[in-house]
Amino acid sequence: MAPDIKSKPPLFWLAAGVASVILQTGCMVGRSEATFSRTLKVDGPVRLEVNTGSGRIVVRTGGPGEVRISGEVRAGGFLGASASRRAAEIASNPPIDQNGNLIRLGGDRGNARWGIVSISYTVETPADTEVNAKTGSGDVQITGVREPVGVTMGSGVARADDLGDNLTISIGSGRIEASRIQGTVSFHSGSGGVTFRDIRQDVRGASGSGSIEVERAQGRVSVETGSGPIRVSGAMDDLRASTSSGRIEIHGNPSGNAFWDLGAASGTITLAVPHNASFALTAHTSSGDVRVDMPISIEEQSRKFLRARVGDGKAHVNVETRSGNIRIVQGGET
Repeated sequence: MAPDIKSKPPLFWLAAGVASVILQTGCMVGRSEATFSRTLKVDGPVRLEVNTGSGRIVVRTGGPGEVRISGEVRAGGFLGASASRRAAEIASNPPIDQNGNLIRLGGDRGNARWGIVSISYTVETPADTEVNAKTGSGDVQITGVREPVGVTMGSGVARADDLGDNLTISIGSGRIEASRIQGTVSFHSGSGGVTFRDIRQDVRGASGSGSIEVERAQGRVSVETGSGPIRVSGAMDDLRASTSSGRIEIHGNPSGNAFWDLGAASGTITLAVPHNASFALTAHTSSGDVRVDMPISIEEQSRKFLRARVGDGKAHVNVETRSGNIRIVQGGET
C-alpha cells in the first residue's frame, strides 16, 4: 500500500524541509580562512593604496625603509573544498603590487567567481606615507602618518588619529571619528554620527542623517546635516552650522572679524560665549522665542527677533531657526 502522505501533520513536513536545507547547506556552502604576510623595501616617501571590496583596513606607522603587510583572507563558496582552495590561492599570491615607493593592495584578484572573498589588511609603514584606503564594507583605522590621507567606504566605522596632514573621508553609512589632525578635515556621510577632536585647521562637510560634533575646534568650521544635532566647542574662527531637523549647540568666542551663521529648520539653537565676548548679533525665530542671559546692548527687539551688540561688536553672529527657541548664554570658552 502506498504511504498516505496526507496523514502526516504539517509540523512533520516543516521539520523535514528544515533538515533538508541544513543538509544541503552543510554540503554545498563552506567558508575558509587563510593569512599572509609580506615585507617590502622602500627608500623614500611612500604612496599606499589599499582597495578591498569587503574587509578591515588598518594602517599605522612602523620603522623606516620598509612596509610590513599582514592579511587575512575569508572565502566562501558552494563547496567547502572550493572555499578553502580559493582562500589558500589568494594567501599564497596576495594582491600586492609595488612600483618603487608606490604600493597597491587589493584589486580584481580579490574577486571570486563562485563565492565571496573578504580580505583584511594591516599595514605598518614609514611615517612619510600618503594613504588612499577604500573598502565596500568594513572598518578603517589609520594612525600616525604625516602625509595626506583619503578614505572611501560603503559602510563601517572610520577612525583616524594623530595625522600630520589633510584628511578626506567619504562614507555611505557608519561612523566617522577623527582626532589630532594637523591639516584640514573634509567629510561626507550618507548616514551616521561624526565626531572630530583637536583638528588643527578647517573642518568642513555634510551628513545626510546623523549627529555632528566638533570638539576643541582650532580653525574654521562649516558643517551641515539633514537630520541630527550639531555641537561645536572651542569655536573662534568663521563658523557655519546648519541642520534641517535637530538642535545646534555652540560653545566658543568669535574672534576679530569672524562670521558665524547658525541655522535650523526645526530645533533649538544655543550659543554659549564668555563674558568678554565681542560681536554683533542678529537672531530670529519664526516659531519660538529669543532669550539672552548676559549683558548686551539692544538695538532692536521683539519676542521673535533681536538685533544687539556684545562688547565692541567686531565679529558678526547670525542665528535663525524656523521652529524652535534661541538662547544666548554666558559660559563659552574665553
